[in-house]
Amino acid sequence: MLEFFRNLGKSLAAKVLLLLIALSFMLWGVSDYFLSGSEQSSVVAKVNGQKIGGALFQKRLEDARARYTQVFGAATAEKITREQGFSEQILDSMINDVLLSEEGRRLELQVPDAALVKKIESIPEFAENGRFSKARYEKLLVANGLTPAQFEGMLRESMLLAQLQAIPQIAPLANAGEAQQLWAWSQETRDVESVEVPFSAFAQQAAPSAADIAAYYQAHIQAFQEPEQVQVQYVVFGPQAFLDKVGDKTSAAAPRGAGRASAPSLSAEVAPSGDKAREEKARQLFDAQVENFKDRLFSSPKDLAAVAQAYGLRVEESPPLVAGQVAATGPFHDPKALALAFGKAVLAGKNSEAITLPDGTLLAVHLVHFQPGRARALTAVSPDIAQILSTQNSAALAKAAAQQVWKAAQGGKALASLTRNGIFPYQNTGNLTRHNPQGLPQGLLPAIFNAPAPQGGVPSLGMAKTGEGYAVFAVTRVAVPPAASLNPQVSAQIAQSLEEQRMQLLFAGYAQDLRSHGKVKVFPQQVAKFSH
Repeated sequence: MLEFFRNLGKSLAAKVLLLLIALSFMLWGVSDYFLSGSEQSSVVAKVNGQKIGGALFQKRLEDARARYTQVFGAATAEKITREQGFSEQILDSMINDVLLSEEGRRLELQVPDAALVKKIESIPEFAENGRFSKARYEKLLVANGLTPAQFEGMLRESMLLAQLQAIPQIAPLANAGEAQQLWAWSQETRDVESVEVPFSAFAQQAAPSAADIAAYYQAHIQAFQEPEQVQVQYVVFGPQAFLDKVGDKTSAAAPRGAGRASAPSLSAEVAPSGDKAREEKARQLFDAQVENFKDRLFSSPKDLAAVAQAYGLRVEESPPLVAGQVAATGPFHDPKALALAFGKAVLAGKNSEAITLPDGTLLAVHLVHFQPGRARALTAVSPDIAQILSTQNSAALAKAAAQQVWKAAQGGKALASLTRNGIFPYQNTGNLTRHNPQGLPQGLLPAIFNAPAPQGGVPSLGMAKTGEGYAVFAVTRVAVPPAASLNPQVSAQIAQSLEEQRMQLLFAGYAQDLRSHGKVKVFPQQVAKFSH
């Protein structure tokens, strides 16, 4: 597939078509992916040696959440963005952008200056009285911390990505016959009889014995392990420790004591609040004392008191920390900080090393209490195990009963007579469509429409698992509307939808092919850190 698209992209006709495609990207230049630092701790992925920074990944997530909130409302957006895999999807799109950018350069695709100018002039935010305003353009860029050269470079690369994303549109178009088939498929109706065999009908029979519970506990004891827990004292050291002590002579002040592990002696002269120069001087003083701070931790390993006294820091105590579970707030929300609390040195009763938190401050910890991982008692987990076994047993009994109903129906018995005196609900549904389940249980509708049509007056039988049990069904009639009843306008809309879906599938395959030929490395811990 990769070679197909590459050869296609080289043809003159393809390049002309690609240059005429409407370009949708605005401010997300791929080159900006690599401006958020080169430290490993701030990198969420590498693509062919190029780094995707955590800060930009985090902003991309925030922007996605904002767009969802604007379109769907806050409640729905919160639900969507908290779903498992949401962060990974955003990162995948960024990885694809990098791969596509490289591929565009390899194919020598270009964005002419005239096309770039036209795109900029078409952006409504840069217009005054309906016409492009250079003054407004430059003012908005300055307000966003961009120069025209930076913005135009980013926009040019985004336009290049749009060209590559358009390549799959050169695939064959959908025809009228395909549109008619899809329409007939969507409008098909079926009559069906069904008997539901619910799990709840077997609740009493499914109750496990004490011996069953004990056997399950022994076989799955690892699932009932309580993780390790630790409680620590900690100090956080950053430029704020110097804000109320900076003065003109601070940088020349002599430290107390001797050696590298000494803390600074600082002037009490205070600069005006909020003064940038004051903040910068505090930052410089902090940077100058980082190594001293680390040395003092090492030279006084039994507690944090010495380093806290030297720098005027407050020793705080963490709540109980659980291995593998970052805290909701505070410094132990960072996976690195959590790992530090469980480090070998800490568990041995020594001060930890100092690590750098995302905000640039240093964190050091000392053990208060450690609780090893251990298995929960059988008595504590028996109700949970009983629920698990009861659910499993109910499902097995319901399945066996549904299979008996199915075999009886295959032998010629009517479904309506196989309800075990009304214990199993029976339903006769007419004119059922793919879009209206008419009260049938979840999971049954797809099975009904995947079943073959009845032949020679003999119903088509099937069985399916639903959300509440199993169901046996018999399709008694299938009706498909004639193609002549399809409105030409509807046919054209269906064909367009088919083309869009086909393009999306081809593009997904194209991006996946690029990824399989590239070197992509994702750092899951960093992704998790910047996703919160």
